[in-house]
Amino acid sequence: REAEAFKEQGNAYYAKKDYNEAFNYYTKAIDTCPNNASYYGNRAATLMMLGRFREALEDAQQSVRLDDSFVRGHLREGKCHLSLGNAMAASRCFQRVLELDHKNTQAQQEVRGSS
Repeated sequence: REAEAFKEQGNAYYAKKDYNEAFNYYTKAIDTCPNNASYYGNRAATLMMLGRFREALEDAQQSVRLDDSFVRGHLREGKCHLSLGNAMAASRCFQRVLELDHKNTQAQQEVRGSS
């Protein structure tokens, strides 16, 4: 599948910390297959690394609209909300992660840290 190939290239660039190229490939993956939650999740992570939290938030929210059980999508949405100063919204995202995966240490730390 073409979209998976784009995602793999995006992952390779992300691993090399070339976030602009990673963003381009994740966008190509999304354009090819717009209903895949993980593509939006990956692009959200890339945008976060670029400090573009508003755009990252939109991608994270789209990822969980497509798949409400996508834990990393909820985590990224929460982190974007925190970066944008929306503590209440962030807390809801981290609570949702814990509903899906009560052992998720990242969400547990965020919930402890924000309370």
